Amino acid sequence: MNIVSLLGSARKNGTSARIARAFTDTAVAYGATVTEYPLNTMQYRGCQGCEGCHTRSDRCVLRDDATPALDQLYHADIVLFAAPVYFGDTCGQFKSFYDRMWSLLRTDTDDDEAYSRLPPGKTAILLLTHVDRAAAHDDVVERYTRTLELYGFTVRTLTAAGLLLQPNTDVDSYLQAATVLARELMRAE
Repeated sequence: MNIVSLLGSARKNGTSARIARAFTDTAVAYGATVTEYPLNTMQYRGCQGCEGCHTRSDRCVLRDDATPALDQLYHADIVLFAAPVYFGDTCGQFKSFYDRMWSLLRTDTDDDEAYSRLPPGKTAILLLTHVDRAAAHDDVVERYTRTLELYGFTVRTLTAAGLLLQPNTDVDSYLQAATVLARELMRAE
């Protein structure tokens, strides 16, 4: 089982990163291989809208630290997308990377089933954290779920809501939920 973990938090041990690592640590204990990309430490630009990925190549034509992460998505069985929600959307680091995923879609087809350039059969874990009440950002979850499904992912979501603003907020129940989800997915293989 090959897992790619995309950590969108600006903080190395922020809430979303800690919950994501509970998932990946459990998966490793079940034999998975994990490649982690802490987006805040990487040097990359957001999508430039150049359409080179659809006119000159079948991959993003920008070459930077996002390139290996985008390439790894082709080989992953599970992709963990982890990000905090700030002001109604995912944080900038995550959104900039997510926009680069435009290169993973085909624009030369009308077949809803054939938009993705990724091989079929992948699972996405969408892990979002925020300080607001539980349902406050359901629109964000729905929007990202919809686009991940367009890429062909089977999507599982985990939302940690109502969190305190302190850096070391108690998230034990969410750590446990991530562990349970990892065990479930690893046993399914």
